[in-house]
Amino acid sequence: MSGENVEIVRRLYDAAARHDTAGVLDFYDHGIEWDISHAPARKLMGAPHVFNGHEGLRTFFRQWYEAWKHVEPDLEELIDGGEQIISVETTRGRGQTSGALVELPHAAVWTFRGGKIVRVLWFGSRQEALEAAGLEE
Repeated sequence: MSGENVEIVRRLYDAAARHDTAGVLDFYDHGIEWDISHAPARKLMGAPHVFNGHEGLRTFFRQWYEAWKHVEPDLEELIDGGEQIISVETTRGRGQTSGALVELPHAAVWTFRGGKIVRVLWFGSRQEALEAAGLEE
């Protein structure tokens, strides 16, 4: 199943790049927990730092895209941890208010149950995500 989970995250990034909202939401369990409380992005977003369910995801992404004039994630690595997948990316963009160019490295732990994503925890580094998943190198 873990190889399938890696492929799900890869397909999710592809759907997000196409701005396919319905396609993106199909990958998530209806009770999804999206947690940015340990990520640099929390400073850009303000509160809350934890978003729940599909409506929570919509709220997060609406706020996220409102903060940028232009934003693009660059998926650099997917690490197979079985029921947990680690993604490593750098998001690049230009701030909506400041106009400043931003390069934001971060990583996430994607937790799966029954082929759906049930939790995503974001961190500021690959190492933090690996440690949170119990996969320290």
